[in-house]
Amino acid sequence: MARINNYAQDANVTDNDKLLGSDESGNTKNFSLSSLSAFFASNVGVKKHHQNNASTAWTITHNLDLVDYLPCINIKLSGGGTFNNVQAMGIVTYLTKDSLRINFLDAKSGYAYLKK
Repeated sequence: MARINNYAQDANVTDNDKLLGSDESGNTKNFSLSSLSAFFASNVGVKKHHQNNASTAWTITHNLDLVDYLPCINIKLSGGGTFNNVQAMGIVTYLTKDSLRINFLDAKSGYAYLKK
């Protein structure tokens, strides 16, 4: 295999360009720039919290350094549906700039996704 510095530099970057890498199982893959861009756009600043045991209060340490804004919170309950605007399902209490608590009327388990 040729050394990387033997390849010509391409100053024209397009969505169809590909990057060589490996997936989580170690298989070598080509990733298009447009698919990587979409992945980064949807995952930047996202904190995923898994509430494995059903509880009326989910305490989440997110380390998002919330000072001047509130995060977007999506809840996916283990029983099914995704609920946007968690305030309609529970009450969010911001404990510190790096943690919050979501209170529900009855015990729930599932996932909370927080995004800056």
